[in-house]
Amino acid sequence: MTVPEKVAATLEAYGLTCGSLEPLIAQRLRALAPGEILEVRSDMPEARDGIAAWIWLTGHTLIAVEDENPPRARYFVQKKEKRGA
Repeated sequence: MTVPEKVAATLEAYGLTCGSLEPLIAQRLRALAPGEILEVRSDMPEARDGIAAWIWLTGHTLIAVEDENPPRARYFVQKKEKRGA
């Protein structure tokens, strides 16, 4: 996975567990246009599985994951395109 050069927004989520992280991701994505990318920064090891599962359930796309200084990582989530009318 290649880290995207351009992100529309960044969510600093250090110290947040998945139960509080996923609603924040959803809130931030609602403010973005379809196809835009949200960067999520987390230091929780369980975020990798939690974000991946949430992405799968919601239909968004996990573009890339970049490990920084484990357990810190950056997750790049692309907002799904709108469905046809």
